[in-house]
Amino acid sequence: MSLGDKAWQLMLDLTKFHSISQSPGEGRIARYIHSLLADLTYFQMHPDHLRLESIAAPNEPAVVAALVRGRGPTCVILLNHHDVVDIEDYGVYKDLAFSPLELTGSLDPASLPAAAAQDLRSGDWVFGRGTMDMLYGLALQLVLTEAKAASGDFDGNILFVSVPDEENTSLGMRHAIKVIRGFQREYDLDFASAVNCEPHGYDGHGHVIQTGSDGKLLPLICCFGQETHAGALYDGLNPYLLLAEVIRLLELNPELSDSCVGEYTYPPTVLKGGDLKKGYNVSTPPAAWACFNIFTLGATPQEIMAKLVHLCRQAAANGVASFHRSVAAWQSISGTNLTLPEIQPQVLTFSDLWQQCLIAHGKSFAAQIHDFAAQGAIKGIDMQHLTLELIQRVQQYSPHDGPKIVIALAPPFYPPVRNRRQTEKELKVMAAVGALQQQAKIAGVDLSHGEYHRGISDLSYCLLQDAGEVVETLKANCPLWDRGYHLPLEDLAALDAPAVNLGPWGRDLHKSTERIHGPFARETLPHLLQYLLSYLLDSEN
Repeated sequence: MSLGDKAWQLMLDLTKFHSISQSPGEGRIARYIHSLLADLTYFQMHPDHLRLESIAAPNEPAVVAALVRGRGPTCVILLNHHDVVDIEDYGVYKDLAFSPLELTGSLDPASLPAAAAQDLRSGDWVFGRGTMDMLYGLALQLVLTEAKAASGDFDGNILFVSVPDEENTSLGMRHAIKVIRGFQREYDLDFASAVNCEPHGYDGHGHVIQTGSDGKLLPLICCFGQETHAGALYDGLNPYLLLAEVIRLLELNPELSDSCVGEYTYPPTVLKGGDLKKGYNVSTPPAAWACFNIFTLGATPQEIMAKLVHLCRQAAANGVASFHRSVAAWQSISGTNLTLPEIQPQVLTFSDLWQQCLIAHGKSFAAQIHDFAAQGAIKGIDMQHLTLELIQRVQQYSPHDGPKIVIALAPPFYPPVRNRRQTEKELKVMAAVGALQQQAKIAGVDLSHGEYHRGISDLSYCLLQDAGEVVETLKANCPLWDRGYHLPLEDLAALDAPAVNLGPWGRDLHKSTERIHGPFARETLPHLLQYLLSYLLDSEN
């Protein structure tokens, strides 16, 4: 059986674990992957080369890492994730979402979007959750690792790393950094690259190999108002008025799109939001908030925060102006003269708010906040809501009670990475890409090069660029930094593994019509990936 066919069958087996992020299946699939590797003669002879690192979290997620040693220190990390997104969008086909062959045979082309229907009729595509994102990529990396373990004679080393939680907050990869660093120290490994096998083509482009991964910030913007009864509306300020202006100025705003080397991110969008009101009454809420997804390519967190401060100041001014326009119009039609509160909202970064409180209350304040965060983490509060609760708690210590807009950074954070063609490692990766493109052309495949894998990936955690600016801004403005959210930045910088993504051809990422192109996955990709690894591991290149 060919490597591609073995990987295909393994992908079908892996879908049966229903490995949705933060579900029991996510823990079970990790232990199955570990058991497959543990059965290999190589790891029975070298048990210290195989690790199952459990994570203290619900459902027992785990990192699987397996080192196959060859000659010399050069090593390629084969990086993948074994979790998948949920299946709530599958509707009547939900019971078949994890049975790709049965699902594909049951679909009615007439019920599908035109492009999906055309692919279904071709017979070349298989539908199902996890097929293209990314269980086939995982499976192919595993069978390649098995092949290297059986060969026993090759240049370099292979470190297979499979992680949970990529689809949520990358808890798995954040733990895997220390595992990878441990292998690096123990065996004196020099990482030539981290090669991921995330799918490509779902954005409408053709076959591509990518040498970077975009970044992501999650600003949480909390607007504090001045509470009042709805029957005395102008005696206070509804924070939703401020938040509405914040959303109006940020949602889909191209000014917050990032660009680098000819590529552009999509603008921000709201991912979560709400208010701090507990239950229903006829008073306005004390605060309203929203989390914004912001993709980055070259911009630092410091630059993004500066733009957010500018736009939030404009939002505050717009909100106050809207308030006064409403007052003037209502007084005109009602013939009433109102005595108005003074409304001048502050715009603060979380760092600004923290410093105000620290000056006012001293170190005891900081200790109380740290204890509060620790208790929230123990309760299992998700990191966005815990960030919100920390902002609210810090605000209670503020010496300024009036309306304000607070800009903080919530987890997760993904630093952007790209090949800058500056180091020997980076130049070797680019040479490998050029050589692979020539090999692909011989095979009849037009393989283009992309600077970034788009839509974030765990490749963001294999090296750290612009560390100084990144760390300073994050530590100051992320309320959960080292209070429930940890990123081992020193270890991350030490890995220094340039990013490469070369994966299967798929369509409709995270949709019920997720599908993978069988011929490319089974016949073409295995040869391309083998060639890439051989080039990166060859000391002569």
